[in-house]
Amino acid sequence: MRLTDEITQERFAAKQTELRDRLASIKLQLDVLDRSHDEVADLAAKVFELSQTLSEKWLSADNAAKRRILEIVFLNCHLNDATLVPQIRKPFDVLAEGLISRNSRGDWI
Repeated sequence: MRLTDEITQERFAAKQTELRDRLASIKLQLDVLDRSHDEVADLAAKVFELSQTLSEKWLSADNAAKRRILEIVFLNCHLNDATLVPQIRKPFDVLAEGLISRNSRGDWI
């Protein structure tokens, strides 16, 4: 179309600029997604590390640190009669439930 002069030079340049801007925007979005994936992976590693050392940290922590640990692990707590029932935040809820596998051999070895 450009060869037969159906599109003017100005319109061609404007469209080329628009497409280049769209490409730059898409590349920026891809960079953000990659960074987000890396941040999630880093957060997962930190959660796992915390879950492995949580009992020792709890025993040696002062009251302020214990409160912070509770805020990290629990989403909310409510009373059920005389029992305090916690709602555990994700991903700690999966760690609290333990590994569930259909291929598990159960209690026997």
